[in-house]
Amino acid sequence: MMGTLSPHMCWELLAGIVNKKEYFLERWTVRMQEAGYLQHTTAKRFDCLQALDEFLEPVRVHLVQESMVPGFPWLIQHQGEWGRFLIESARRHRLRGVDAELFLGCFKTFVHSLLDVVEQLNGSHKSIRVVQRLISLYGDALEVLFVADWTRALPDITAKKLDEANRLVTFEKCRFENILNSTSDLIFVVGSDGLVSSVNMAVRALLPEEEVVGVPIWDSLAIEGRSIEELMKFYPVGMSSEISPFDNENIYHLQINPMRSVSLASDEFMIMLINVTAQAMQRETLERIVSERTEELRKEKEQLEEMNITLRNVLQSIDRERGEFFDGVSLKINNLVLPALERLEFEDDLSIRKGYVTVVRDQLARLASGNALSDPLLLKLTPMENKVSQFIQAGHASKDIAHSLNLSLETVQTHRKNIRRKLGLHGKSVSLYAHLKTMGATT
Repeated sequence: MMGTLSPHMCWELLAGIVNKKEYFLERWTVRMQEAGYLQHTTAKRFDCLQALDEFLEPVRVHLVQESMVPGFPWLIQHQGEWGRFLIESARRHRLRGVDAELFLGCFKTFVHSLLDVVEQLNGSHKSIRVVQRLISLYGDALEVLFVADWTRALPDITAKKLDEANRLVTFEKCRFENILNSTSDLIFVVGSDGLVSSVNMAVRALLPEEEVVGVPIWDSLAIEGRSIEELMKFYPVGMSSEISPFDNENIYHLQINPMRSVSLASDEFMIMLINVTAQAMQRETLERIVSERTEELRKEKEQLEEMNITLRNVLQSIDRERGEFFDGVSLKINNLVLPALERLEFEDDLSIRKGYVTVVRDQLARLASGNALSDPLLLKLTPMENKVSQFIQAGHASKDIAHSLNLSLETVQTHRKNIRRKLGLHGKSVSLYAHLKTMGATT
């Protein structure tokens, strides 16, 4: 049967089924539906995947650990070495009330679905056919073993055992109903037609049962949609949506979960409403605090921007005033200090040189202290006018000044007029002598 495909190569291809479990469940659901078995089974998703693992495990052991492909006679004669767990699984189904026809029919759809999956594996046409024949071999052997075990009068399959099994099933049913009824969450079971088939105690405590059961879920909860397909568009599976469906201020998270994800035979949906009113109110409070704080920060930002503008204006004003100050200093130095130094350089009269030195010292002292430079009188007067001023300040008459400086009296009078004009005394009844005495060292 293997041909040129070794046992290890055969298992490497067969192991690819592990990555296609979802496709296997999809195909098994379709084949069970087509055969009319789906509505009669209670198979859960976990049970289906466990059945797949239990079927593949002995095949893996034979191919990988023992490197052998047993024949049909060996599989029939050595059931205890490889098929014990699968036969016990069949017995558990019998204890739950599953008859032989239903069990064997479901098993055949299981094998056919597994063959469908093999068609999707990455392998050559020849290797695919080898693996399919291998699966059919184990499936045929198990079918014979199931029938033989089912028809055998087993001493442990008694009415007492069946009653015990039924009691356990009833216990499990009641336990899960108690769990659902003990929760404060609102739980609605909805059929594929959108009608509510059952609810838990939390719903019945809130709404009259006759206003919920048998009523479309979109009418009961006042939500969007007029069919399950349309409802799923507004409220996708796995996503939570906030709704407030009742005449109160409560807010709920709505979640829709298809029960097919648990049981392949179920086409119902479980809709759960979780009360999140407290969280929603807290969220609104936090949002308000964040909004208020954001507004405060915005105002603070505006104030800072205004302060920055004011500061920039002040700095610009300071820079401007500093520039004007230095321009003024430069102008004074050029117009007052440097001319005094220039006159000092060429002046022979010692007393006048001392006057120029006084002017320069005074102006530099003003610069050092930050005061504005003064306009020294000495620099307004010519050297001869300075000499005449010194004689006047000393109390000499014009005639004595003319004689001392070897000038005519008229020239001295002219110098006196020019001095008065330059000192701002023209047209004033102020004595030149008194004014010069008041000016003191400045002149």
